[in-house]
Amino acid sequence: MVRDPRPDEIDAPIDWAPWYLGAEEDMGEGNEQAQIIEILKSVLKQLAAERGWRNVYVGADQFFAWIPEEPLVRVSPDVYLLDDPPPPPLPASWQIWRQGHRPPRLAIEVVSCDEDHPERWRKDYDEAPQKYAQLGTRELVIFDPEAAAGRARGEQRTALQVYRRQADGAFVRVHAGAGPSEGREIGAWLTVVHEGPVARLRIARDAAGTDLVRTAEEEVEALRAEIKRLGETT
Repeated sequence: MVRDPRPDEIDAPIDWAPWYLGAEEDMGEGNEQAQIIEILKSVLKQLAAERGWRNVYVGADQFFAWIPEEPLVRVSPDVYLLDDPPPPPLPASWQIWRQGHRPPRLAIEVVSCDEDHPERWRKDYDEAPQKYAQLGTRELVIFDPEAAAGRARGEQRTALQVYRRQADGAFVRVHAGAGPSEGREIGAWLTVVHEGPVARLRIARDAAGTDLVRTAEEEVEALRAEIKRLGETT
C-alpha cells in the first residue's frame, strides 16, 4: 500500500473518480448479509454495555468522507464502532474534517455475494483496506461468509481478514484465515460460527472463540430459560 513514486508522479493531480461512491451504489445488501450485520450490531452494543463503554456509538451503513475537496470519496462500513460521538441529532453522514466527526475505531465489512455480479467481492478485498487506511480507522475486519462456508470461488478469498494500525501509522494485515482472530480495539476475539449451511461472524470473550457475546435477543431467551428452570426446581 506504500510505494516509492516515480519523479513524474510526485505532486501530480490524483484522479479520485474511481473511488466516488454515490448513495445508490451502497444499498441493497442481501438477506444473509443483513442478518450478519444485525447480529454484529447487537453483540457490539452488548459488549459495550458489559465493558462500561459510556461514550461510544455502534452504527451501520453510514458514509465516512475524509477529503474536503472530494466529498464523494468515501466509504460506508457495514458495522462500525465510534468513540465520542457528537450529541444528538447525529449527522446523516460523517465528514471527518468537521468538528466532532472522527474515524471509527473499528470497521467491519461483510463481503457481499451477488449472483448477478460475481466479481463484486473484489471491492471489499482490494479497495476497502486502502480506503480505511486513508480514513484513519485503527482496525478493519473483512468477513467473507461465502469463503467461510466453502462456497467462494477464487484463491484470494478467505473467511476472515484483520488490518490494524501500527505504531508508525502503517495499516497492516495481521490476520488472514479461518480465525478466531484478536480484535484488539474491542479487547475480544472475532470468530466464525457455522450454522448449518451458513457462516456468521461473532464476537467471543476468549481466544478459543467459545464464550460468545450474546445478542440482545439471545440474552432475553437465556433469561427466560433461567426463569423457567428456577420455576421448575421450586
